[in-house]
Amino acid sequence: MRQQLRRRSESMSAEHGLRQGSAWQDYEWWQSRLAQEFFGEDRAGTPVLFYVDEPELLALRDGEDVKDLGVVVSSVLAWHDDPYGPVVERCRAWKRGGRENPPPSLPLLGAAVLAAANMRRTVPGPGAPGYYERLAEVLQPSWGGDQHEQRLRRHYEDVAFLWGDLDGWLREKAGAHGVSTIKKNPSRRLIGYAQSQALVRASDHAALTRFFHGVGLTPNQPVDSARLLRDLAAWSDRHRQGLSRALLRALASDTDRPLLEPLLAALVEGWDGKISPGFVDGLRQVPLRLVLDDGFTGWELRWHADTVPGVERDVLQHPGGEFGLVSEAGDQAYELTGAVPDPADVLKFGLTARGARAAVRVESGRRFLALQEDPVAGGWTETDVLTVFEPYVFLVSPSGTDLIRSFVTAAGLRWYQPEEAPIPGWQVTPDLEFKDDSALTEALAHVGIRNLRYVAAHRLGLRNGLHVRREWGGRSHYLAGGEPDVMVPEEFREPGSVTLDDRPLSVPAEGVVSLRGMGLTPGRHVLAADGAELSFYLEELIPPQSVDPVRSPGGASAAVAVAVPLSGDARFLTAQGRYLHIPRPREPQWWQERAPGLCGGGTARVPIPPTAVWLVVIPESGVPSVTLLRHEEPEIGVLSRAAKDFWGQIMLVDQAGRPHAALWRRYREAAFSRSPQVRFGHV
Repeated sequence: MRQQLRRRSESMSAEHGLRQGSAWQDYEWWQSRLAQEFFGEDRAGTPVLFYVDEPELLALRDGEDVKDLGVVVSSVLAWHDDPYGPVVERCRAWKRGGRENPPPSLPLLGAAVLAAANMRRTVPGPGAPGYYERLAEVLQPSWGGDQHEQRLRRHYEDVAFLWGDLDGWLREKAGAHGVSTIKKNPSRRLIGYAQSQALVRASDHAALTRFFHGVGLTPNQPVDSARLLRDLAAWSDRHRQGLSRALLRALASDTDRPLLEPLLAALVEGWDGKISPGFVDGLRQVPLRLVLDDGFTGWELRWHADTVPGVERDVLQHPGGEFGLVSEAGDQAYELTGAVPDPADVLKFGLTARGARAAVRVESGRRFLALQEDPVAGGWTETDVLTVFEPYVFLVSPSGTDLIRSFVTAAGLRWYQPEEAPIPGWQVTPDLEFKDDSALTEALAHVGIRNLRYVAAHRLGLRNGLHVRREWGGRSHYLAGGEPDVMVPEEFREPGSVTLDDRPLSVPAEGVVSLRGMGLTPGRHVLAADGAELSFYLEELIPPQSVDPVRSPGGASAAVAVAVPLSGDARFLTAQGRYLHIPRPREPQWWQERAPGLCGGGTARVPIPPTAVWLVVIPESGVPSVTLLRHEEPEIGVLSRAAKDFWGQIMLVDQAGRPHAALWRRYREAAFSRSPQVRFGHV
């Protein structure tokens, strides 16, 4: 009899062990899934918002044959004693290890957040009773019953310690898996962790970074969290788009606001100063922006897509087909391949495209866009930020022209006739530069433009001065004797804060420094403040000379002009691998009628930009030619798509036997390393 009982006991223990083993397998599945979703390397530098509710859990399961989170966690808890004990023991073992991955408490902490998200406050009064009732609904022992709530409440301090472990791990990893927003709340020492995480979704973060930017916050700036909460409540009345219902309810709740206040402070603490593109249906949102190029045949329109953490490549589906995002390590922008949507269609109908890890969303019905020069995109690039002393152009539809004209006039600028854009009916304004902060902000408010915002310039700026070489996009080139004024923000007016060519610059109280009369020599000059630099160039007024542009590396004189053909394509190349279009007059019409022999053989002498290293001429027929203008080693970094396409036409041009052959080979190798997928033109 005893032997039978022993065998039966062993059989029951084995069966229990199998059940426990299966339960821990499901627990590990949820641990891995939550770690991937909320604490993956793609969250590096981004504040972690561990928001979990029923729809979120359904999306995380994604059809997998795994039990609900609450059932899985309940099945591993020790209901005869401290329920949380088995998870605590696992975390103790984790602490003794390498701690490369998050602590093995994520399913339990996720269940705690789910309980906070499910609170319906059926128990009178705020606070703990409502929360523990919801927790008991999420975590139920397999044998049923309703006597487990007291046990969950009695030992809940274990869960608070587990939140501390997760916070410590995130800080130990220095943001590599996300920036911690876990804060202790004095009024809710235990349940405040889970309740605060149930207030703000990851999708709220993009809207909150717009709010931080809009109220003038800067990274690492001390904040008054109570005032920040009041400002957000006021801001949300005007900008509800992008804010979840949970966050809006928390802003209106006397009970939730004390939880939200330290969470907002933590989000500011982890903010990098940039407006986050956020997430679309749980996928990383890739910012897709329009770029205008002043091309060889007029304005050209294309897309620019900034890279986002954790997504090197993806294929996105949209109603018109699919297009690819491709990037290499260190790239700041994706190369777009496949059925890339037409900009005209997107402006009219909008765009939503989804892939495995990334998504793109562009609103429809836009009547105008502001564009700013962007060295990474290589052209005038779409922006929603306006500031002073920076050039902008506006791409406007027929229905948006009057609005932009009124805005420009209200900001104190003169309105000039726009040019035709590459989209039928749309136009491009000449470049505009706002000079008055108050006039700009008042114009935005007066005209009612809501998709553009003003941001005060927290950096050095240049104004006035006599510009030269504007045809090369060189807005920082000035005539010697016509030096610009330096605009110094208030935070940089302390003695020694600003330097000019590594020497301290004296800044008067009003913050305007005139550089005229300081005896500055022609050439490059560098202004610096708080680690950021601003360069400008002074040019002497020298008439064009007939100088051979080809110089040896040791040559002392620089060519100032060069002859280029009037037909075909001719461009300058910089040390950074970017090209500069060469404005040339057209061949006279009378040549075709009275002197056809001259057609195709005319040249024009044009000034050489100070940044030009090579002259590239691609004739209408024949072999391209490459001419060295000055010796400078390549510094090729990120290339725009247009620059990669241009290099594809000249990559196979060989300069063997020429004095500059070795230097040209180094340029080709550097350009190839940045654009390995270009198609080379035949030569």
